[in-house]
Amino acid sequence: MSQKQKLIVVWPYRFRDFDWQRFELEFLSQHLEVHVHDLIDALTPEFSAAYANQSESAHVTRFSSLKEWRREFQNISKGAIVFSHIKPTNLTLFRVCISLMESKAQIVGFIVGGAVVPSSTTISESEKLNQLIKTLYHFFRRNILWFALPKLVVSGGSESDRMARQDFPKTTKIIAANSSDYSQFLRLNSTEIMTEQAAVYLDTGFPGFPRDELRTGTTEKISAENWYPNLSKFFSQVEDSLNVRVDIAVHPKHLGRDHRPLFAERRTIHGQTASLVASRELVIATNSTAISYAISYNKPLLLVWSDLIESGIDPRKRSFILNFSLATGATIFNIDREYSGQELRAALVINHEKYESYKQKYLTSRTDSKPNYQVILEEIINSHH
Repeated sequence: MSQKQKLIVVWPYRFRDFDWQRFELEFLSQHLEVHVHDLIDALTPEFSAAYANQSESAHVTRFSSLKEWRREFQNISKGAIVFSHIKPTNLTLFRVCISLMESKAQIVGFIVGGAVVPSSTTISESEKLNQLIKTLYHFFRRNILWFALPKLVVSGGSESDRMARQDFPKTTKIIAANSSDYSQFLRLNSTEIMTEQAAVYLDTGFPGFPRDELRTGTTEKISAENWYPNLSKFFSQVEDSLNVRVDIAVHPKHLGRDHRPLFAERRTIHGQTASLVASRELVIATNSTAISYAISYNKPLLLVWSDLIESGIDPRKRSFILNFSLATGATIFNIDREYSGQELRAALVINHEKYESYKQKYLTSRTDSKPNYQVILEEIINSHH
């Protein structure tokens, strides 16, 4: 019996069971010997506080230093396939990319974000300057740093395709695939799910728990006291006007944290976001990537913000929510105000043209219904044997 080829996933964040599922490693591990290298402690240990859980799988190895990681990577990378989620955005990450390329393993990159991004037209002047710097950086990266970049990139959606062409040299081969959420939808879509008389709120942990701000060093501009009491009042308006119950889909980063102080008596459910959206009549969100499920399952979407967000105190978050609204046609409701049942019911009308456009832009680059693991097996793994 021949030995399985090794697949090494190089991951710069905290790797969780959620990641094992969304990268469909349960399917790929049937064909490959999977090793996950978790580098958060070696790269950004301060970001660890954003995660309340981690995978305890024997497939996952955590490294406290890059020296320790390089030694292990060199030992097992010969003839391997490497899924790299590392981008050369600073000197340390550039050196990691060089180590990957020097291994002579087959390196595969991923751009499958599945969500809109802030636009330079709706953010501050300093953010616009950052956009210009990023444009120059992308030019420099694809033309000067080409030798540190993967030759294969998995992409999901026309916006991801555009980013791949922006970030990588012309010689890079782009593999048409799906966002992780849309790929999960494709795998679950054949399952018959009964619709409940309920809505689901896609929680991101904002602003109650530590999040990505730890990585960037920025301070949260909106407090829990400014957000949750009026969010709860808005949920009550939805429940009373639309005769539905509002449940909370817990963000995967915050599995294990106590959500009761934030959402009181409402049910908080973890690990079931896709099936929750599929079985609910309505989806409520701020700027969650899981909005992908609302689009995929053709569910009405309500977006929420507050007076502080609308005023621009957090221009990046405001821009995210506004752009989700523009892309999906969803109405934004301000939780600091009251709405009539008529206003809420009117927002349940789906703009199917925008939903389809969103799907093509952010969720899939394919015309068939193949999930990502099948695309990877057929177009990367098997095609190179």
